[in-house]
Amino acid sequence: MQSGGICGNVLAMSDRVVSPVLIGRGEEMASLAVSLRQALARHSAFALVGGEAGVGKTRLAKEISRQAAETGFLVLTGQCLELGADGQPLAPLVDALRTVTRTLQPEALAQVVGPAGPALAPLLPELAPAGAAGPTEEGSAGELVGADVRKARLLEMVLGVLHRLSAARPVLFVIEDLHWADQPTLELTAFLVRSLRDAPVMVLATYRSDELHRRHQLRPLLTGWERMRSFQHIELRRFERDEVTAQLAAILDAPPAPDVADVIFGRSEGNAYLVEELAGAVRRGGDIIGLSPLLKDVLLSRVDALGSVAQGLLRIASVCCGRAVPDRLLAEVAALADDEFFGGVREAVDKHLLVVDPEGRSYAFRHVLTRDAVYDDMLPGERVRLHAAYGAALARAPGLAGPAVAAVPSALAYHWYEALDLPQALPAMIDAARHAMTAYAPAEALRQFEHAQEIWPRVADARERTGLDEAELSLLAAEAAYGSGALDRSRSLLADALATLPSDFDPVRRVLLLERYARALRDSGWPAESVTTLREALALLPDEGLTRAHAVVLATLASSLTRSSDLEEGAQVARRAMAAAAAAGARDVEADATITLGLAISYLGAAEDGLGALRSGLASALELGFLAIALRGYVNLSDVLELLGRHHEAVSAATKGLELAEHAGVSRTLGSYLVGNKAEPLLRLGEWAEAGEMIARALSAQPEGVFAAVLHQVRAQLCALRGQYDEAATELAAARQAIGAVNDPRFTQPMCYAEAVIALGRGDLVAARDAVATGLAGEPLFWSERDAGPLLWTGMRVAADAATRYRDRRAPVPANITRDCEELAAAAEHLETRAQAEPGYRTLVEAEHARASGAAETQAWSAAVAAWQGTGQPYPLAYALLRLAQAHALDGHRQEAEQAVRHAHALADRLGAAPIAEEAVALARRARLSLEPITGAAPGGSAPAEPSAPDELAPFGLTEREREVLALLAAGRSNPEIGQALFISTKTVSVHVSNILAKLGVSGRVEAAAVVHRLGGYGSAPP
Repeated sequence: MQSGGICGNVLAMSDRVVSPVLIGRGEEMASLAVSLRQALARHSAFALVGGEAGVGKTRLAKEISRQAAETGFLVLTGQCLELGADGQPLAPLVDALRTVTRTLQPEALAQVVGPAGPALAPLLPELAPAGAAGPTEEGSAGELVGADVRKARLLEMVLGVLHRLSAARPVLFVIEDLHWADQPTLELTAFLVRSLRDAPVMVLATYRSDELHRRHQLRPLLTGWERMRSFQHIELRRFERDEVTAQLAAILDAPPAPDVADVIFGRSEGNAYLVEELAGAVRRGGDIIGLSPLLKDVLLSRVDALGSVAQGLLRIASVCCGRAVPDRLLAEVAALADDEFFGGVREAVDKHLLVVDPEGRSYAFRHVLTRDAVYDDMLPGERVRLHAAYGAALARAPGLAGPAVAAVPSALAYHWYEALDLPQALPAMIDAARHAMTAYAPAEALRQFEHAQEIWPRVADARERTGLDEAELSLLAAEAAYGSGALDRSRSLLADALATLPSDFDPVRRVLLLERYARALRDSGWPAESVTTLREALALLPDEGLTRAHAVVLATLASSLTRSSDLEEGAQVARRAMAAAAAAGARDVEADATITLGLAISYLGAAEDGLGALRSGLASALELGFLAIALRGYVNLSDVLELLGRHHEAVSAATKGLELAEHAGVSRTLGSYLVGNKAEPLLRLGEWAEAGEMIARALSAQPEGVFAAVLHQVRAQLCALRGQYDEAATELAAARQAIGAVNDPRFTQPMCYAEAVIALGRGDLVAARDAVATGLAGEPLFWSERDAGPLLWTGMRVAADAATRYRDRRAPVPANITRDCEELAAAAEHLETRAQAEPGYRTLVEAEHARASGAAETQAWSAAVAAWQGTGQPYPLAYALLRLAQAHALDGHRQEAEQAVRHAHALADRLGAAPIAEEAVALARRARLSLEPITGAAPGGSAPAEPSAPDELAPFGLTEREREVLALLAAGRSNPEIGQALFISTKTVSVHVSNILAKLGVSGRVEAAAVVHRLGGYGSAPP
C-alpha cells in the first residue's frame, strides 16, 4: 500500500476549531519570555507548565516554541508516552534526537553527536557511526554493575550533545506530558535541570497536575525544583467567562450569542479543550443544549458523527501504543482496501479527530483524551482482538513501526499482554526488559521482568519459550533492580528465588545467586549478614579445584569483611581470593581482591604494604580495562592516603579518579564518592570554600545511596565547624538516611563527630556526650586517628565544659564526669599513629583533660599548638591557639596572650570558622588585647570598649563571647540589639543566652542581670 501524499491532502481539507490567537495567557507568556532571554544570555533556564487535561498546556508550549524559533532558537520537542505501566524508555529524548538528525547536515551532525554516537545508537540507530560495533558490557567483579555505569554515561553524553548544539544556536527543549514519563526520562530531566550551567539552553516541560496522585514519582522532583533560582513553575488555570467568549469569537470568526457563550462556559467550566469541542458542535450546527457535560460524552459525540469506516479506524488507532500510529501499521491492522482506508482516515482528519505528523508518516489523536474515550468505549472482546492484531503485525514486520521501531519490544509486550496471549507475552516481556537494560532504563526493565514473573506460572512451556528458568529470571530482575538503585527490591527478589530453589538445583548457580544476594546485603548496609551468606555459599563449593565461582565468592567475602571491620580476616580472605582468581584465570577478580587486600592491611597498620597492594590492583584494572574496579581502586587509594595523613596525595589520587569517572560518564555515582574523598582532605587543609563548592556541584546531580551519604557527611562537618548548626543538622540527617544501617566506623564516627559539634555549639552538653559515646562504642582496636581522634577530643572537650560549670558554681565535679575523662584519656592511647599521621589529637585530648581537672593549662595548650604547627591543618591549630591565649590571659601573660589570639583569629577568619573567630574577638575585648590589623581595633591598640562582666563571674566558666552577651543583657539590651552590637545573628544570641542561664543556674534574664549586679555590676553600655 502506498500512502505518500495522503496525509498532506487530508490536512489541507480540514476546517478550524482551534483559536488562531492565544487567549488569556499574557502573564504566562511574559514569564516564559523572560526565561528565553535568560537562556540567550547563557544562563540556562527551566520552566514547568502544569494544569489539568485540556487546559491549554500544549498550546502554550507551541506558542513559546514559535517565538523561540523566530528568535533563532533550535526547538526540540519530545513526547512522553503512556503505555500502561510500561513506557518506551526515553521517548522524549528519541523525539528530540530525531529532530536533530533531520535538521543538521551530516557533517554538522557528526560534530554535534561526537563521542556520544555509540552510546545513543541503541535509542536512535541513525546516530551509530558507520561500521561501529554494538554496545558491549564490561565484565567486572567490582561492586558496580554495568547498567548503572551505562545509565550515568548516557546522561553525561546527552548533556554534552546539548552543549555542542547550543554552541551554534540557542536550544529550547520541550518535554510534553512529564506525568507519563518513565523513570529514565525523569532522571534525564532532573539531571539536565541541575547540571546545565552557563549554556544557552531552556528546558520546558508540561505535565497534568490532575494526574499527580500522592505517591506519583514526579512529586518529589517538583518539591526539589521549587527551591532552585533558575526554575519557574507555571500552573495554568481554567478560563474565565470573558476568556471563553474571546476564544469562541476567535474560533467562530464572530462573537457568540450570549446564551451560547453561557452554555459553553457552563458545560466546559473554562477548559480550553472542551470549549473547542463545543465550538465545533456550534460550527456544525449541532445542538449544544443536549450535550452531556461529561468529557467522554462530548468526545464521543463527535466520533459518533463519523461513518462506520472512520469510527473503526479510530478504534484501531486508539489501541496503538503511544499517541501516534504509523500509517503503514494502521493500514496493516485495519486490512481495508486502499479507497476505504484513505477515505476513513480523511474523514477522521477532516473532523479534527486525527492530525497528521509533519512528515506525513503517522496519525495521532488531536487530543489524548479523545483516544482514551474511544478506547474505553470499545467492548472488551474488541480490544483483545485489536491488541492481538497489533501484536501479530509487529511480530511479523517490525518495520511497520516506522521511526518508532526501537519501541517495538515494549509494544509487543504490551499488546500480547492486553490480548491475553500470555504464551507470547512472556518472551516479549523478557525481550523488552533486555532492550530496556541496553537503553539505560533499568527501572523499566525491572517492571517488565516483574510482569514476566507474574505470568510465568500461567505459561505451561515458559522455560522452552524463554530459554530461562525461574531462578535466572529472578536474577535478571534483581540485577535490574540493583541497576536502578532499588537495593531492597533486589534483595527481596534474590531472597525469594533462593527460597524456592529445588534441592537438586545446580550448586554453582545456587552459589552465584547467594553471592549476588550477599552483595545486595552489603551495599544496603548489612555487611555482617552479607558475610554470613557468603560463608554459606562458600561451603557449597567443592574443596578440590579452584574455579571462578570460588574467586568471586571469596572476593566479595573479603570486601564484606572489611566493611564489617573484620580487617584481619578480610585480608586473609582477600589473599585466598587472589590465589583462586589466579588459578582460574579471572584477572578481573584478582585485581578486585588485590584492592581489597590493600585497603584491609592499610587499616591494620601496615601502611606501605597496603599502598603497594592498592596501587598494584589499580594498575592491573587500568591495564585490563576493568573500569568499575579501577574506579574502586581510586576510591580506596585516596581513602588510605587520607588515613595516613597524606592529604595532598589523597587530593591528587581523588582528582585522577574524578577525571576517569567523568570520562566514563559516572560522575553522579563513583564520581560523587571521589568528590567526598577529595573534599575531606581539602577540609583538613583549610580549603573550605573549594570543598564546599565541589560538594554543592556534586549534590546538584542528585546522587543516591552511599554516593550521596559521603557528600552529606563531609558537608555536615563543614557546616558544623562554620557554626551553621541548623544546616549541619539537615546535612547529617540526609547522610544517615542515605547510608542506612552501615556500622562501619569510617562512616559512623565522622557522623557522630559532626553531631557532637552541633550539640556542643548549641550548648547541649548531654546530647554532645551521647553522640561521642555512640561514635566510640565498640572495640577500639581498629580506630584510626583520622576518625576517632576528633571524637575523643570532642568528648574530652564536653567533659571539660561540664566540669567547669560545676566548679563555677563551687560544686564538686560529679564522679561520672571524672570517669568520662579517665576513659577518654585511656582510649586515646589506642589511637594508631601511622606513617606521617599527625599525633595532634592526643595533645588536644591531654590539654582538654587538664582543663577538665582544673590543672594548669598553659603548658598543655602550648604542646597542642606545637603538635599542630607544620601539619597544614588550620582548624585544630586555631582552636589550640585560642585556648592557649585564654590560658596566658589568666596567667597575666598579656603579650603571649595577644600573639596567640591574633593568630587564632586570623586562621579562623580565613577559614570561616565563625565560633572560633567570635571567641577570639570576645577574648580580645575582655582582656583588652589588640587584634589590629585584623579587626581594625580602636586607636591606641586596644579593642573598643563594650559593657563588661565583672571578674567575679570567672568561676562560672563563661566563654568570652558569653561574657559580652551577659554584660549587654544586664544592661537591658534585647536579643536583636545584642546581635547588632556584637555583629552576630539573633539566633546565635539566643543560643548564647540559653548557655548563660544554664551556667549561672538561673531561670531567666532578670535573674541573670541580678547575678551580674550582685557580683560587681557592669561597664557602661554605649548609647
